[in-house]
Amino acid sequence: MKISILTPTRNRPNNCERFIKSIYNTAWERGGIELLFYVDKDDPALQVYKDLEKHCKTEYIGLYDVRFIVGEPQSVSLSWNDLAKECKGDVLIMGNDDLVYRTPGWEQTLEKELVQYEEDKIYVAWFEDKINGENHCAFPMVSKEWYKCLGRFTPGCFNFGYNDTWIFEVGKMLDRCHFIPSVVVEHLHFSQGKSEMDDTYARNRTQEKGNLYAKDKIIFDKSRAVRQDDRDKLRRLIDIGRATKLKPKIIDEDLKENFTYYDVKILEKEWAPAVHKLKEDPHPWQVEQYKKLCESIDKNGMKYPIIVCASDYRVLRGNQRVWYCIDKGIQMIGAYAIKDDDLDMYIQKTYINKKDYPL
Repeated sequence: MKISILTPTRNRPNNCERFIKSIYNTAWERGGIELLFYVDKDDPALQVYKDLEKHCKTEYIGLYDVRFIVGEPQSVSLSWNDLAKECKGDVLIMGNDDLVYRTPGWEQTLEKELVQYEEDKIYVAWFEDKINGENHCAFPMVSKEWYKCLGRFTPGCFNFGYNDTWIFEVGKMLDRCHFIPSVVVEHLHFSQGKSEMDDTYARNRTQEKGNLYAKDKIIFDKSRAVRQDDRDKLRRLIDIGRATKLKPKIIDEDLKENFTYYDVKILEKEWAPAVHKLKEDPHPWQVEQYKKLCESIDKNGMKYPIIVCASDYRVLRGNQRVWYCIDKGIQMIGAYAIKDDDLDMYIQKTYINKKDYPL
């Protein structure tokens, strides 16, 4: 399992190294850990961050990656999303430069805790931060599948606060919140007397632009409908995870971004004009071919995904396999969702020789 910890930072290179060092010293399987930081291009400590990145390459050997991404000054909400676009992780963790990882082997504990969500990978998890406990998820973890489903890590609409609260609330709507008390990642926040108030804290609370938390509270309160929409999108993935499925044995690496599962009830089968259709006055050869296909899938499974038009659910290749699912009571089938224009490329990738048919 690859883990990406995503951390916007400003004028705190020393905090960043403390954070990195704590992760490095407590992780037992460092090769699966990616650390990405977002730094504003007008940060007064920009050169120090660049030097720190070079230092990490030699000091913290074995981590998958430590990278500082420099960009336009923007909200942390947008910065987390920019980092999420770059990350390679199966798990995305909201990081902060005033955190310290305390528990040895935390990444192995995390992997064990998430096994229960293996079917659909939809969850909001968090560690003990020594401030909130189980009451609030201040630094949420979500899966790559969660991120891909919504197309973002954070909502992107906040100035500073409420990014964690947004994700936590969606998790509660889904009943998919998972607190991991055995792992301590301590939040050294100034409000708890664990650090000093500095320019970075003050920047979002007391400067001329006003208290950004108060502004973000207004945005949060007015956007519940969007969180409900997030919930509904993620719930579909949960439903897919629970459903019985006809899974392909082979998903082409070049085509996997288009792979999904479809409810067989919504698919438009045998839509092209034809005199004989499998379930309407079939020709004898169709009946015999379908019988062989059913026997083959019973024995060997389905080799390739079917091909479905993404815009209107027409089955472009694989009508008989859809009928197999319906006849067997299987709810969903693995498919490539494509545009009509791309059909030829997908047929080439899923072609089965006549001598091998109907595997």
